[in-house]
Amino acid sequence: MRAFVTGATGFVGTHVARALLREGAAVRVLARPGSDRRNLADLDVEVVHGDLLEAESLPGLLAGCDEFYHVAAFYSTRPEDGPTMYRVNVEGTRNLLEAALAAGVGRVVHTSTIGTIGRPEDGSLPTEASPFNLWATASDYAKSKVLGEQAALELAERGLPVVVVNPCAPVGPRDVKPTSTGQRIVDYLQGKQPSFVSGGINFVSVADVAAGHLLAARKGQPGQRYILGHAQGNLSLADFFALMKRVSGVTLAASRRRPLVALRARLRSRWRPPRQGQQPMALTCDPSRAIRELGLPQTPLAEAFAEAVRWFRENGYVRS
Repeated sequence: MRAFVTGATGFVGTHVARALLREGAAVRVLARPGSDRRNLADLDVEVVHGDLLEAESLPGLLAGCDEFYHVAAFYSTRPEDGPTMYRVNVEGTRNLLEAALAAGVGRVVHTSTIGTIGRPEDGSLPTEASPFNLWATASDYAKSKVLGEQAALELAERGLPVVVVNPCAPVGPRDVKPTSTGQRIVDYLQGKQPSFVSGGINFVSVADVAAGHLLAARKGQPGQRYILGHAQGNLSLADFFALMKRVSGVTLAASRRRPLVALRARLRSRWRPPRQGQQPMALTCDPSRAIRELGLPQTPLAEAFAEAVRWFRENGYVRS
């Protein structure tokens, strides 16, 4: 079996490639010239070069592949990068999936994000059935991923056997960039106040996310979405602090915490209930469908966080 993986130089993508290699698959990965390839250094993979925006060059890259995992995406928080995100995450995704259809790839998994899942107005946890309803407040990245996901589902209607997965916040080793999730962990270990979403975040082992990709390819229904999260993964900031203290032995200094307490008091004094149709920012969810239908693994969060902490310390991300 031969699999094609985009984004294998990144955090989730390298774990997908490694999971495929453990199964004995031949793995072909798409990499940009000059990209950081530390996550490929110890892998026996075929590396090919291509441009997602050059549609005519892509079908040949997918020739002979049984499975295709489109994990790559362009992420940025800078407003000036918005146009690039739309080109890569929407136009580039459509080009790749069109190429997969032309090449007759047997199974395709498109990696989206939990950020494309909407927030129910009744305050309940969102599921795959929750339509995106955050156009007024979402980032360009989230909007570009919504449109990329829609392109994937349109290709499914045309016969491409594509399944969409929506990973939550992955935790584990090899987060070389690091991602926003990894940066929260590094900041905590450095005694800094990490950024956090006010309504909470669903965290999940990156190994489970990778396994979820392979399970989606083999068990998922084409044209459907699956949230890859942890049933116990919806954490508040206080939950995150408690878990980090437990696995790292580090406690944020009182001088770091006092301003946060004062800030919370000020925010409470100014807080007003959201207007109808307006939801507080949150990345929590109900991932039960993927657990039930795909058999998504549920590695204990303490184990995943401990592994991430160990990797960041051993690789010089945390100053002593």
